[in-house]
Amino acid sequence: LLQRFKASRYWKDVAWLASGTVMAQAITLATMPVFSRIFTPRDFAVQNLFNQLIGVFSVFATLKYEFFVQLPKEDDDAFSLVKLVFGLGLLGVLAATPPLWIFRDAIAGLAGDAALSAWVAMIPVTAVAMSLGIALQGWTQRKKNFKRSGAAEVAGKAGYSIAILAGWFLLPGAGGLVMGWLGAALAKIAWLSKGARFFENRRPSPVAPVAKRYARLGGSQVLSNGFRVCTVAIPSLFIARNYGSEALGQYALAHFVVCFPSVLLATAIGNVFYQRASERWANGSGFGDLWRSTAMKLLLIGIPVYAVAILALPWALPLLFGGNWRPAGAYGAVLAISSFFAYLANPLEWSSLVVGAWWYISLWNAARTVTTVMLAGLALLFQWGIDAFINALVVQQVALYLVDFWAEWLFSHRALPPVANKAA
Repeated sequence: LLQRFKASRYWKDVAWLASGTVMAQAITLATMPVFSRIFTPRDFAVQNLFNQLIGVFSVFATLKYEFFVQLPKEDDDAFSLVKLVFGLGLLGVLAATPPLWIFRDAIAGLAGDAALSAWVAMIPVTAVAMSLGIALQGWTQRKKNFKRSGAAEVAGKAGYSIAILAGWFLLPGAGGLVMGWLGAALAKIAWLSKGARFFENRRPSPVAPVAKRYARLGGSQVLSNGFRVCTVAIPSLFIARNYGSEALGQYALAHFVVCFPSVLLATAIGNVFYQRASERWANGSGFGDLWRSTAMKLLLIGIPVYAVAILALPWALPLLFGGNWRPAGAYGAVLAISSFFAYLANPLEWSSLVVGAWWYISLWNAARTVTTVMLAGLALLFQWGIDAFINALVVQQVALYLVDFWAEWLFSHRALPPVANKAA
């Protein structure tokens, strides 16, 4: 097995990305016990709500073109997508920042926490910086420079931690936590831009034809990401309004921690899988064997990792972050179950995008949103406590991730495309 791993370019690229992500998360592990002591659970609740609003804005800011940089056969078209993301993002920041500042108090009130008001105007620039970072990382991975892409994760996490610490000294309340995401995005952009050689041997390529070619796929991504944002935001908003900011802070930290294995390995595997599958499909080859081998390795790695997490989190979180985070440990053990199935499905969800099945991901995310709303309604009707609500949420998510895992397997075995490059 070791010799096969060494001989595989695919898994070497995964290793470059994963090693960068491991180092990035090591920075997080080293700093989170500090952050959990200098910031309160309510500060983490404000950060969580800010993240949800970033997600809402990012759905429309760049029309999700940053996710298509891997798909074109020609580099010139891919670079046009990077330019398109930058242009759309700049327009979005200029258009949205003033009204968000004017209506900041109303938006914070709707979100359920008045402390959010001071940071609402930072949403556009943070969201756009994150989208541009994704586009540049897609370009870097397209050029198969996975070493630089992995190092960008370290740069981003270092920027995140530095921004939080600087914010703690300079800004009131949750300001440091809020500024962390902007610091991470800017650090990643700076690192990926260095030595990227964007204009080397590049012929002028108009943006409009490329934007039109991927418009249907872009519309699908906008719709599906809109549903995705709602699905993620609904539990946070529901917990904040019905169980309080303290409970949301505990839930937010638990959710952040259980996503570690997914961030650590699944994201790296998913990025390399997306690049390889896109390259094969654009050149008229299938990728069912790639899907199968990737799924098997995800299972072999994930089962022991998540088994340990489920057993350890109830006592590990209070030990690491302080005794006032004991509820987060209990929530984390339950959330780790659904996180395991997300870890399996998320790296492979690119299959539908690669084959141009623009309708599927929107339909699946719509199903998630509708069932999450139904859960919130049942919790209100039967007056569930937060433990019952989180348990039901986990059951719902596990069922939907199993459906997605099966569907992506079907997409990976679709009939081969023509060699000519087509978006959908």
